[in-house]
This record gives sequence, structure tokens and C-alpha cells, in this order.
Amino acid sequence: MRTAILVGALAMIAILGGLTIAVAVRSGPDPLTVLSLLVLALLGVGVLGALREPPPPS
Repeated sequence: MRTAILVGALAMIAILGGLTIAVAVRSGPDPLTVLSLLVLALLGVGVLGALREPPPPS
């Protein structure tokens, strides 16, 4: 269950990143698109780190 939720979160981050890049290509980068990409990268690193670590013992 934990892995499915984390993979879903990673997929959502990838979709939002793709949409942000599409907007940056179409209308040019601006400070908010750069900030959005930085936030998405930060979230992605966190989710990938959570996927790589085993779950805590119950």
C-alpha cells in the first residue's frame, strides 16, 4: 500500500513537471515556472528517497 501511494505521488509530480515544462516552452520561462520546477524537484527527491528506504518496523 505504501509503495502504491508513493508511486502515485511520483506520477503526479512527473505530470505536473511535464505540464510546467510545456508552459515554459510555450510562453517562455518566468520566475514562477522556475520556482514551480524547484518545488517539484524537491518533492520528487523526497518521494524517491521514501521509495528507496524500507518501511519502518511496525
